[in-house]
Amino acid sequence: MANNSNWKAELSAIIQEHNDAHAEREKDISFNTRQARRQGLFRIFTLLRTMGFHTAPRNLSARHIETLMAYWTARPVTGPEAAAFSTRPDWPKIPYSAAYIQQQMSFLRVFAGWIKKDGLVRAAESYVDDPNLVRRSYCAIIDKGWERHGVDVMQKIAQVRAIDRHVAAQLQMMISFGLRRKEAVMFSPVEAEVPAHALPAGHPPGERYISFLRIKRGTKGGRLRFAAVRSDDQRGALDEAIQLAHGPRGHIGRPGLTLKQSLDLFSNVVRQVGLTKKELGVTPHGLRHQFAGDLYFDIAKVKAPVQDGEPLVDAASMKDAYRQVARQLGHNRPQISNAYLGSPVVMRSRAAQRPPAIDADVPDST
Repeated sequence: MANNSNWKAELSAIIQEHNDAHAEREKDISFNTRQARRQGLFRIFTLLRTMGFHTAPRNLSARHIETLMAYWTARPVTGPEAAAFSTRPDWPKIPYSAAYIQQQMSFLRVFAGWIKKDGLVRAAESYVDDPNLVRRSYCAIIDKGWERHGVDVMQKIAQVRAIDRHVAAQLQMMISFGLRRKEAVMFSPVEAEVPAHALPAGHPPGERYISFLRIKRGTKGGRLRFAAVRSDDQRGALDEAIQLAHGPRGHIGRPGLTLKQSLDLFSNVVRQVGLTKKELGVTPHGLRHQFAGDLYFDIAKVKAPVQDGEPLVDAASMKDAYRQVARQLGHNRPQISNAYLGSPVVMRSRAAQRPPAIDADVPDST
């Protein structure tokens, strides 16, 4: 089989020719979309080569798509190239998220059009027995927090701290205040903190809070939000960040690095300690989910539905708890909290579909 050692140049040339165009309409697309598409396609073809497919980009075939789908959905595969690879320890043990799979399939579908192979990439549901594996839902049905997956947050952050203090501080801010990765890397602690009495009109009163953080740098769309400093643990995380930032306008990214370099450093360090879906079943973004669950418990005094918690009897109180969580995560619509906390309606429906538990006192006939 030909090695096609020039595959990167060929792929780059195809992307260069077509990547400015929208997939469906006569218009240009944003820089971020072009960048994500380019990075995604290089990641996909690199993965194919790791599996043993040394194909040229223009020779993308149905078998390649089927093997990629098996990988993303953590299913074994057959075939001379990929069968052995699917039994290796680095084959995923749990499926990638439906949102991730749909994004990768979108990249492949657009690419197939570029190389005149329209129809090569079918709907994601046609590749799996269980459509829920690839069906995007804005309601969490699995808790993505680290603790639910048996990962000790503080222990893992301590491992990161031994490698890089700045990345450890960024993870600490993610679990303490629900920051996204980019927000944490760009976080400027002294500049961000405001006293509770200084909150703008329209925000909830701060009698029970120490202070608030004004979060805008690195947010999606530059949208400003305020996160409450509610506990001594949060105060400790913030004090550590202040010491690391060096000055009133300093941030907790490593000095001397560009934003891209800081984001790459973050990704490299967390991979070193196994914080990936393949190794531990979690990602750094799972800290944001855990923050949401912890905040909901702090407000409602019960666990979130996705954590098998009972829904509040008072529907108005539950709606208000969802609203508060959404707001501190940087969303205006309370329904967004479903993506972190789950929906009590959906979780009750799923529970009703489960088979009844076997009585522990009855001996197993097998």
